[in-house]
Amino acid sequence: MNFFCSKDCPDLCAARITAVAPEFKVEGIAEPWSDPGFVCAKFKTFARREINNGLKSWQSVAGGSSEYATDQDALTALAAFLEPFRKKKILFQRGSGSLAYNMYCWDQLFASFGNCWNVSGGPCDDTGTAAHIADFGVLANPDITGLESAATIIIYGRNAAATSPHLYAYLKKLRRAGKKIIYIDPVKTRTADLADRFILINPGCDGLLACALLVELGHQRGYNAAALCATAGVSTEDFADLLACIRGGRTAHIQGSGLQRQRNGMNAFRWINRLAVKTGMQDLLFWGHGSKRLWEKPHANFAGQIHVDQIATVLAAGEFDLFVNVAANPLMTMPDSHLWRSGMSATPSLVIGTNRDETAQQATFFLKVGGMFAQSDFMASNFFSHNYSRTNLTSELSDVDAATLLAGKLHLPLKIKERAQIKKTEMPQRTYRTQELDLTMPESRDKFQLLTASHASYLNSQTLPGMEQGLQVVHLNSADASTRAIKTGDDLRICGPCGEFVASALVTDDIARGTLMCWKNIPMKQGYTNNAIPNRLTDSGDGLALYAVYVEIEKI
Repeated sequence: MNFFCSKDCPDLCAARITAVAPEFKVEGIAEPWSDPGFVCAKFKTFARREINNGLKSWQSVAGGSSEYATDQDALTALAAFLEPFRKKKILFQRGSGSLAYNMYCWDQLFASFGNCWNVSGGPCDDTGTAAHIADFGVLANPDITGLESAATIIIYGRNAAATSPHLYAYLKKLRRAGKKIIYIDPVKTRTADLADRFILINPGCDGLLACALLVELGHQRGYNAAALCATAGVSTEDFADLLACIRGGRTAHIQGSGLQRQRNGMNAFRWINRLAVKTGMQDLLFWGHGSKRLWEKPHANFAGQIHVDQIATVLAAGEFDLFVNVAANPLMTMPDSHLWRSGMSATPSLVIGTNRDETAQQATFFLKVGGMFAQSDFMASNFFSHNYSRTNLTSELSDVDAATLLAGKLHLPLKIKERAQIKKTEMPQRTYRTQELDLTMPESRDKFQLLTASHASYLNSQTLPGMEQGLQVVHLNSADASTRAIKTGDDLRICGPCGEFVASALVTDDIARGTLMCWKNIPMKQGYTNNAIPNRLTDSGDGLALYAVYVEIEKI
C-alpha cells in the first residue's frame, strides 16, 4: 500500500509499505526531485515505536491509575469522565503529532461542548506566516521546482538536513547541477556541508543583513550598510559575495523557522520578503504553506481563545475546569516547563496520544490512539506541490474512530466527510503591498542568548526514550569558553528567567559568540532545556519567541 508520513516535518515523505510479518517493509516513492525516492530514517524509527506498541488507555485514580483492557472500555469510561464537563469551561489544544486533515475531528467534537475554548498562535510557523500575510495578504509558496531556474540559493536559518530531509536532498541535487548555495545561520549545522559559502550570523540579525543589501543595491535609504553588517557579525567578504550573487540575478531565498523565533522574527522575515521583491525575485521566495491549504476547513465554533503564551498560566491559575491536549507534548516543547507542570497539576486533563510522553504521564485521563499508522487521511506538503492520501496501515483505534465513537456515546454531533466531499480552495496569488518598513534591531546581549535546535535523529517535537544519550550538551564558542576557563565535558548550569538545567559543555567555533545552543525537547543531565525559557511572544503577537532568552552559565 502507499502511505505518507504526517508528522511535523514539512516535506511529506511518501512510502510504499508491504507487510512482512512481524514487521513492515518500507521503501520510498520516487519524486521529480528524488529518484529513487527515500523515506528518512526517522520515519522507520518512529514506526517501530508507535505501531502496536501495547500501550493502554488509563485514568488516574486515588493511589495510582486504572488501565483499560479494551478500546471500548476506555471510550465508555472517557464518556463518563467527560459528562460532568459538558457545561463547564474547557481549554482545547491540538499539536503537530499529526498534521493531516482528519485531525480536525477533535476540533469539531470539543467545539460542540458549548463552553470550549481553543488556542490562538503557536510555537511553529505563526510568526513567519504573519509576516507573509502582512506583506502579501496571503500565505502562498511558488512551486519549489522553480529553484531549478535560480543561479544562487540563499538559505536563512533552516537546517534542512535535520528538519526537511527531502528539501535537503533536492538542494544537494541542485548543487550538483551547478547552483550556488549560501547558508546563513548562527550555528554551523550539517546543512552547511552542502553550501558553497556559510555565513555565521549573529542571532536575530537576518533582517539587518537584508536591509544592508537593499541599501547597497539602491532600494533602501536611511540605514548604514556597514554598521548593520557589523552588528550582524557579517564580514566584508561575505557581504560582497552576497551582493555579487544578487546583482547577478535569479537568486532564490528560502526562509527557515529559526529566524522567526527571535523577538524580532516577523520583522526579519519582512525584510527578506522586501529584498526578494525589490530585486525581482518574488517568484523565488520560499517559506512554506499549510498542510491543509487545499481543502476548506471544517466548521468548529469555539467559545473563545487563549493566546499560546498564556496556556500554562491559566491552567496553573485554575481558570479552566478541564484541559484537553491532542497530539502534543507541551511539557517538553513549550516554554517554562515548571509552569506547565504546575498547570497540569492544578487542572484536570485529558491527553489523547500515541505514546506515554512527559505530558501523557501528567494526564488525569489518557486515551491511547494508534496515531497516523491507524488513520486514513490526506494532506499536502509544506514545501513541495504534491499532496497524498492513504488508507490505514493498522487496525488500531484511530483518532477519527475514537472521536466518532465518543461523540456517539455523548450524543454530540460529529460528521466526518470523505475527501471527495470537501470543497477545494483556490490557491491565492501574492501581491506585495508594503510601502514603508521600519527595521527592528535585535535585543542587546549582556548575557548568553540560548538557542535550541532539532537534531537530525528525531522528529521536530518528538524524541525516543534514551535518545538524549550523547546529546545532553550545550554548545558555546571557543573564545567565550576560554574567558571562563570552560573545557569540553565540563558540566554547566544554565540559568534563565524561569528555571535552570544542567548540561555538558561542548566547545566549538561553529556557533556565534555570546550564544549557546542545546538540542531541544530532550531531558538534559538535570532538568529540561525549556525550564529556562519563559513565555514571550514575537513581534507578530501570535508566535513564541523561543530564542529570545538570555541566560547565565555557571561551571559546576
